[in-house]
Amino acid sequence: MQQSLKRFTRTILLTLLAALPLARPAHAREILAVGAEFASVYERSGDGEFTGLGVDILRAIALRTGDTIRFEMYPWARAQLMVEQNQADILIGPYKTRERESRFSFAARGFYRDYMVFYARNTNSVGGSKGNKDQWDGNYQNLRGRKIVVVNGWTYGPRFESIRNMLQPEVANSLANALNMLQAGRIDYLASNLRNTEALLKANGLGAQFSMLDPVLDTQDGYLAYCKKSGCDELRKQFDQVFEHLRASGELAKMGHGHNVVIP
Repeated sequence: MQQSLKRFTRTILLTLLAALPLARPAHAREILAVGAEFASVYERSGDGEFTGLGVDILRAIALRTGDTIRFEMYPWARAQLMVEQNQADILIGPYKTRERESRFSFAARGFYRDYMVFYARNTNSVGGSKGNKDQWDGNYQNLRGRKIVVVNGWTYGPRFESIRNMLQPEVANSLANALNMLQAGRIDYLASNLRNTEALLKANGLGAQFSMLDPVLDTQDGYLAYCKKSGCDELRKQFDQVFEHLRASGELAKMGHGHNVVIP
């Protein structure tokens, strides 16, 4: 009975703590968050409404700090440049690399996890050959001579990045363009992440035409990344604090479940 009461009291305290405004700034801020379209993480509906796990997290944090969040969507390379040049405050969803840490201040924890994979075209989508499906065995040296396409501004994990120059991949401006290149047979493999690619294939009814290849290239955690201008470090620390309360209270897990996104 006593243990049950303690657990109940702890749950109530966590819930109340997560609901309280934390470390409110002296004046409410308008914060500009930018990113590219990432399925289930950062999206914009037909009526202009921003949705996704990243949006829900930032809105929940701003509700507790008293800030206002404004969202804008750009091509990925431009969104990164805006935060790097202090034209925006927060970049939604980047993976952490040493190079990026020199340009942005990353949150203490990632808020979603991705699986980086290759996709190949099914040369016979009616029960026949699966094209290159069985030719990727996890050995990067065997990729010599293969035509690979990557998405501009994306990073694919330490192993892939260490041999990117050897692979000399073609670069597409968007995942949709990269998929078109694969569909046309111009390249052998598309390097992407499972979450974004499966959403795009489903939306366009193309699932039968392509295969995801095992093994995975790497796993990557996506973060909120902040500009480095004066004031952004304080913003990051305050948002990190509230993020930890969302995590401890279970609210973050519920958000992730609602968007079918893996939480690290």
